This record gives sequence, structure tokens and C-alpha cells, in this order.
Amino acid sequence: MDELKTEPACLFTGEPLRYGIPSEQAMISEAMQTPTISNQSMEYFRAKRIDMVIAPVFGKSEISMARLSCGTRGHGVIDPPAYEDAFFLAFNLRDYEGDLWVDGKKVHTSVSKRGNFTIYDHRRSWLADMKSPFDGLGFHIPRAALKAYEEDLGGKHIDTLHAAPGRDIEDDVVRRLVGACLPVLENPGRATRLFQDHIAAILTFHICATYGGASLRKPCQGALAPWQKKRALDMLEADLTADVSLSTIASACGLSQGYFSRAFKLSTGHAPYRWVILKRVAKAKDQLRSTDLTIAEVAFTCGFCDQSHLTRVFTAHVGMTPLQWRRMSR
Repeated sequence: MDELKTEPACLFTGEPLRYGIPSEQAMISEAMQTPTISNQSMEYFRAKRIDMVIAPVFGKSEISMARLSCGTRGHGVIDPPAYEDAFFLAFNLRDYEGDLWVDGKKVHTSVSKRGNFTIYDHRRSWLADMKSPFDGLGFHIPRAALKAYEEDLGGKHIDTLHAAPGRDIEDDVVRRLVGACLPVLENPGRATRLFQDHIAAILTFHICATYGGASLRKPCQGALAPWQKKRALDMLEADLTADVSLSTIASACGLSQGYFSRAFKLSTGHAPYRWVILKRVAKAKDQLRSTDLTIAEVAFTCGFCDQSHLTRVFTAHVGMTPLQWRRMSR
């Protein structure tokens, strides 16, 4: 392991950190001078100590996610995020306490509870003095991602998300989505593009409908046309190891992601990413029964990250390990 630096430095740039809470005018001035870049990497969460962890996970989808954690108190004031037409959703995996400034003014906040989240608009200047230990997931959501769902939400332009700065929000849908994300934190390579797109699509649609001020209209219940179903299945089945995106398949069918996802499930009984998983398990069964490939080789040829990934998914769907199934089927 590399030798730890004795001087507190930025986790990304290595530059020394500034301490203390800046004045309101200084915060506004610094935020205005920040280059207009993406906050996707969440670099503004500067680490005062080496025990601050920023672990990006969902980098393939338009919406990205990172786990942000620090086991000790007094992480300090973050850097001003860059001005951007995007939002930051912070989900707490433990209770969190700190101070918040929005547009140069201190905002009254209470303790953010485990299982709740807050929403921040990157078009406003905001800073946080992170006082308590913290652990959570941060979602970077470009407003362009919201635009893709405006048609499904009555065609209304969604300019912002209606949540007071620092408001501690309790939402069962978001909580369950985070629960689905947590297992891949142990091995980010297992989060396929389809899985990431699926989680991102549900999250985006939900926050648009719930916090975007749009009136949710009943979605179209039509299934895929025969040619659309064939094209989608051909693209997915052509190479089960490929990390194809949901937008690519939807575009090939001439549909939006939201419409395609609903129509695909109506046509096949499964969401696209789950359909792929089932096909990979079926292919693994065939190879386990008819070839002498090792379990690790079967995992590789069927699109799983490694042997342990295949074993976990296979056991969940079949009720026994690949090795047990191979012995039983021969």
C-alpha cells in the first residue's frame, strides 16, 4: 500500500485543503468562479482524511452513482460544486448531521435519518459542512435524463425537482431501489449496462412523477409489435456477454426507453435485464450439461463476471450451485 500523506489533501487532485467555514460572500464568489463542468465524479467531496471513500459504481449509465463514506467526525466543508443543469440525490445509509448553505445563506436542517435522502440542484450554489460520520449513496442526475420521461408524464417540461434544500425525504421506492444497488457495491463489474439503465430509468421516472410537478398519465399498455420484439430479442441474444444499453435497443425499435421497457415486459413477462439473466442461466445449464468446460469457463462464455457471480445468480434461480446441477443433470 502507498505511504499515507501526512498533509490533508484532495482525494482526486492531491492539493492541500482549506479549513474553516467560508463567509457567505466568499462562498458565492468561489461558486461563480467554478468552471462549468460536470459534477458527475463528485470531486467536490474533498477528503480531509484518508478514510474518506468515494467509490464510483454506475459510470455506464447517464445517471451515475457513488458511495460516499467517512467513519470519523469532522470531515469538513466540501468544495463548491460546479454550476450545472443537474441534480444530486444523497441517500443516507446511516444517520447524518451537518450544516448547509444554499445561495450563500445558512439553511436550517435537522438530522438526516438512515434510509432517507435529500435533493440538491446544481444550478444553485450550495455547500455542506459534514460534521458527523457519514455513509451513503450519491446519485448524479442530469436534467437531460428527466427530459426523456417528459412525454410519459403528460408532456410537461420538468425544470426542477420540488424539494426544499436540506429536506429529509422518506420515500419507500427510492429506499428499495438503493437496496437493489447495494449488492453490486461489493463487485461493481457485476452491474451490467442493462441493470444500470433499469435502475436509472425507475429512479428517474419516479422522481419526475413525485418531485417534478408533473401529472402522471396512464402509460400506454401496448406490447411490442412482432418486428420490434424480434429485433430486440435478436439484439439481446446475439451476444449474451455484450454490455448493450437499453437506449440502443429502444432506439432500434423506434421507441423511447420508458415505452420500450414497459412494452418489452408486457411482451416477454420480464424486464430486459432480467430476460438477459434468465437467458444466461439457461445457456449455463446447457454448457454444464453438454460440455466439459470448467465452471469459471462457463461463467465467462455466458456473460458472468466470474465463477462466484455465476454461482450466486445460478443458485438464486435454480436452487443449487452449478456444480451440483452438473452432477445431477448428467
